[in-house]
Amino acid sequence: MVIINQQDYNILTKRMDREKYIFTPIFRDLYYHRIENSILCANIMFLNGDSYTISISHKDAPQFPLYITEHCISNNSKLFDINTIDIFTILYINNQPLPVLEMNSCITEYHIRMESMVDVNKVVPLMMWNKTLVEYNKKLLNLYIKYESSVNSLPYSIIQDIIYTLRDIENSGVACNKDRLVERFGEKTARYFKGDLLYSEYNPYTLTNRPSNRFGGINFSALNKRDGSREAFISRYTDGMLVQFDFEAYHLRLVADEHGITLPTGSLHMELAKKYFNTEEITDDLYAASKQKTFEIMYGMTNETYGVELFESIVHIRRFYKDVTGPFVLPSGVTVNFTEPNISKMFNYHVQSLEIVKTLPKLQKVLELLKNTNNHLVLYTYDSILLDMQTFDANLVQEITEVLEENKKFPVRIHAGKTYDVIKEIRL
Repeated sequence: MVIINQQDYNILTKRMDREKYIFTPIFRDLYYHRIENSILCANIMFLNGDSYTISISHKDAPQFPLYITEHCISNNSKLFDINTIDIFTILYINNQPLPVLEMNSCITEYHIRMESMVDVNKVVPLMMWNKTLVEYNKKLLNLYIKYESSVNSLPYSIIQDIIYTLRDIENSGVACNKDRLVERFGEKTARYFKGDLLYSEYNPYTLTNRPSNRFGGINFSALNKRDGSREAFISRYTDGMLVQFDFEAYHLRLVADEHGITLPTGSLHMELAKKYFNTEEITDDLYAASKQKTFEIMYGMTNETYGVELFESIVHIRRFYKDVTGPFVLPSGVTVNFTEPNISKMFNYHVQSLEIVKTLPKLQKVLELLKNTNNHLVLYTYDSILLDMQTFDANLVQEITEVLEENKKFPVRIHAGKTYDVIKEIRL
């Protein structure tokens, strides 16, 4: 049923105040990020199967305000400012595939014929969207009813915390030089962004819980440091500064902290290089070789531990994994099923899950420090975070450093500059 008058809309919203419902929207534009997009229409399906489609900005029917309540069940809880129930999180922690909203051939034809046009979805008849959304929401409804008890689980709570925190980072956007952006990433990339702020999109539904971050053909989590990819990213302020905080040997320190092992607060890779090569003079080549040796030790390519307590502990952990078959619980509480033991993969999954679980509270504290300021946390890239600051504030940078380092357990190096590719290390 399509809502076509105010009376029916009022009845619908009152029902939404008291009952759970599946909510799936269609945005006006196929390419723009949710921040720069707007909802065209949506389908609301109650748990008894009653279904209603409303126009938010589609011209085929009277338009009504978007209305969302805490009873909403959606496939993307980042869409709303209030906490909702996330069906994708429920499916993810139950190791279920995430259903894709499938477009029929007629809708696909509109997109093909009007590929270069903005807001193509508004041209598709509302009744066609109604049919597509109803079919999709029926699938979501059946899955929700089957797995709804998972909403009360710890993994659900942790993944939702991750989603809401990443949403706040996404909302800040990253400023760019559009000419440089097109130069480095191609003309098609510009189609995904309206203004001079780019919005990334974190995906927490990965094998290890470590979120990926891609949008518009850009992998924001793996911007190359050497090929000029980063030079398009700048401060949004005329006299602003990009400030990056890099965790030193983060994975090693996470494992050490988990097992109560104390590590030096200086450069761990430098100290290990001295031990590996029996010299105090560490060149750039030896430093790089040291990091490679450490990687090989962590992931079982060698049994040599060099008498390092942490490495001996890692060898012991890896022996434990050898006997694991079937369900394997990550630090986030999410279960991964292994049909055959794969020690390196299990250890890697554990460390990457541990990374986001341990980093999440730090990100939340940094966001709180930045609230009501003109400074923004614009990127989280696993072992670093990037800020866009209106002016460099040494006191704020020191506060953030203390949050990230946790009494020097996780030392950070600070880099600052006008563009992302020329940031240089600074000392406070």
